[in-house]
Amino acid sequence: MLEIAVYALSRGALYALVAVGFVLVFSVGGVLNLAHGTLFMLGGYFTHFFYERVLGGRWLGLAITLAVLAVCLLSALLHRTLLQRRPQSTSYAMVMTLSVALFIEQALRLAFGSSATAVPSLLPGSDTWLGVRLLRLEVLLLPLSLALLAGLGAFLRFSRHGRALVAVAQNRQGAALVGIDASAVLTGTLVLSAGLAALAGAVVAPLITVVPTLWAYWLVKAFAVAILGGLGSLPGAVMAAFLLSLAEVLTTFALSDQYADLVALLVIVSVLVLRPSGLIARRSA
Repeated sequence: MLEIAVYALSRGALYALVAVGFVLVFSVGGVLNLAHGTLFMLGGYFTHFFYERVLGGRWLGLAITLAVLAVCLLSALLHRTLLQRRPQSTSYAMVMTLSVALFIEQALRLAFGSSATAVPSLLPGSDTWLGVRLLRLEVLLLPLSLALLAGLGAFLRFSRHGRALVAVAQNRQGAALVGIDASAVLTGTLVLSAGLAALAGAVVAPLITVVPTLWAYWLVKAFAVAILGGLGSLPGAVMAAFLLSLAEVLTTFALSDQYADLVALLVIVSVLVLRPSGLIARRSA
């Protein structure tokens, strides 16, 4: 029972951390960023690159920091050079971000190959809790993710830039009337979203198989959480992340992890058919 609880909570916290960035970008710009899973994946790949090839296998914390900054810069460039050309076209943004994801997948194949890339653990080792052996990194995921989500909430509520983001999400035209630059806010939101996804990817990479196709798996997870929680609702996304995680963990223990991978797809189809508005029908940050 303890094992199920730890897995469900740690995975749910990770899903929430990845999905809130996806939801934020949709709330502010109405954009379904299909490269969001790629940003998560690049967190792992860039951590490996900086740690192994730049820093010589030392200073993992610095490597993760550089990886997150690199992904944030890439996200800003993506918006400034590609997405900003046709900011009102949803279909253009979806096609362009999907194209970027596919391009980066092929670039990673050339740079790192198709086999798994090893990423060092931020907290190696394991401990025994009530007779259950758990990896320390798995236990770390929950408090780390919750701390980041709490920091995000404080940023949105109390900072000037955060309130500007919320204003654009709630009423883009009204925000423009009071002098808020919606394009600049969207760029900042994309960077913030990329940073959260990259940090999650860098931290969790030792627990998963880092391959060039990994982006699609995490894009489906983020999309399932966003659909279940209601596109545009951050509280809904956090709630949905833990519900999806619990459903997957229970399916894994009852059947197998192969069936668990179908849960997210089943959630997407079921919610779109039965309750398209999601758990919380609210398009705001």
